[in-house]
Amino acid sequence: MKKWLELFGIGFFSHRLSRESARRGYGNVFLGFIIALALIFGSFVGGEMLPFGLHYNGADDLRATVHAVLANENAEKRIEGKIEKGDLFLKRHGGDYTPALLINTLASAEDKALYSVGGYEAVVDTRPADTLAEFEAYCVSNDGKETRISYGEYLSLSEVARLNFDFRLEYTGGALTLTEGLAEEHRSYLESLGGDAAGRAEELSEKLGAAEITAAEYQRALYEEYFRNYYPDITAYENSSPVPLLRNFYYHNYIKNGLDRYIFIFDDYLTGSFGTARGGEVTFHGFYSELADGAVVGEGLSRQEAEAAADGFIKKAFNSTLALTVYAYLMNIGQTASLIALMLVVAALLCYSLLRLKGVESVPTLGAMLKIVGSYVWFSGLLSAVLTMLLSLFVSRDMISVLPQALFFVTLAARSIVFSVKEKKLYEKILSEKIAQRRLENE
Repeated sequence: MKKWLELFGIGFFSHRLSRESARRGYGNVFLGFIIALALIFGSFVGGEMLPFGLHYNGADDLRATVHAVLANENAEKRIEGKIEKGDLFLKRHGGDYTPALLINTLASAEDKALYSVGGYEAVVDTRPADTLAEFEAYCVSNDGKETRISYGEYLSLSEVARLNFDFRLEYTGGALTLTEGLAEEHRSYLESLGGDAAGRAEELSEKLGAAEITAAEYQRALYEEYFRNYYPDITAYENSSPVPLLRNFYYHNYIKNGLDRYIFIFDDYLTGSFGTARGGEVTFHGFYSELADGAVVGEGLSRQEAEAAADGFIKKAFNSTLALTVYAYLMNIGQTASLIALMLVVAALLCYSLLRLKGVESVPTLGAMLKIVGSYVWFSGLLSAVLTMLLSLFVSRDMISVLPQALFFVTLAARSIVFSVKEKKLYEKILSEKIAQRRLENE
């Protein structure tokens, strides 16, 4: 057992122990592979989660904007919030907790003067995530001239002429309110189509008459059915809804167009983006599921305490994404494992080929070389994990998804090359000693 621990534990640092690995089974290679995979997986998650607090603490203008919104020194201007069973409720001071757009520094000069610091934008919008969006549908020519026509004009074109145009949606920023009048228009349109569309409209009417659905549910379902039949596919705009949602107005109109300094607080999550003190870029999300019930910023706090509470809210919301982060990387664990296995084979093949090119035959087979290189796997994983944790403080979060594997392969390949160089020298030394011995015997 002691010998195995020595071989498995410090084989990375010993040429003698590396050579001995060739006489062992593949179990050590598999164990090292599992440990490396676990370490790299941990570095993915840690690299995403651990640096945030440090980056956020150094983002002075973002924090000042957060403080202006949630911990404003003028209590009358402060947005007050409370957590109840994982849900966030917000209101203006003295107001009620009702769904509303409370702050939008992107559209209101008054809000910008009160809540924006250092060029950071702030939006506080507690309208439900499934709030429907007002929009304008139009089409743009794809001949390079980008001629714009209304969707009605597009429908009047021949099938051939329509091929020259691409469909577009423009979110206006307003919420769409469904009414009985609109529902009647949608129903009439579906009935005019006949077939399945008309059948679906009739089915919804029957459910409404039987009190199986409410009037609001009826209007929503009828609108969704109408939208699917009247407009083209909108998956380029919405990936979780068949109709345009108000929440995505901010993404399509601002973030997609280059906005990168902001904090948006919604009723179910928050999102932000900021530049770090080290010149990196951080885009983050946060949820409220792990936050304790109570006020976001309690009453009677000093300014310093209020600001600390606001910062704590942002950090705790971000930390609540841990489970989602773990899940996201866990879904790709098969791909990561395959890549690590490929890197192991490539490093072994590289080392074996170098020795063969130099005429070194002390490692007789590729399988033996695979065992030798496999003895370096777990420590290469450990080193890549440690370096990823350190480098995550300086690099973009986008790099975290590739950094651990890159560091792992560089470490493994470098150690394998070192082995081939030392093995060549040892082989030549042993060979020269044998030749000298034969000469002495012949004399």
